[in-house]
Amino acid sequence: MAEYSYAERVLGNVLGKTLARRRRELGKTQEQVAYEAQINREHYQQMEYGRSDRKRNSPLNPRLSTLIKLSIVLDIPIEVLLRDALAAYHYVRGQENQF
Repeated sequence: MAEYSYAERVLGNVLGKTLARRRRELGKTQEQVAYEAQINREHYQQMEYGRSDRKRNSPLNPRLSTLIKLSIVLDIPIEVLLRDALAAYHYVRGQENQF
């Protein structure tokens, strides 16, 4: 079983929250976003929870093509979509390196 760092889990969780927040701002359902991005609804739902796979509980790690589709559907530049997640990731990594 693969081990995931705390930083990887934080990255996935923050990205998932960003996806959910933006979707709600647009008044869209998970089903609508998944359909428009041409991804499985259950997969998109897991993304909002910060996970890639429910059974393995692996952190969210989407393909670049999926991120591009979602940025288009959610009408948000990809760098803005990723900004908070990357900031949280770098913060946690910095904290880990202090110990």
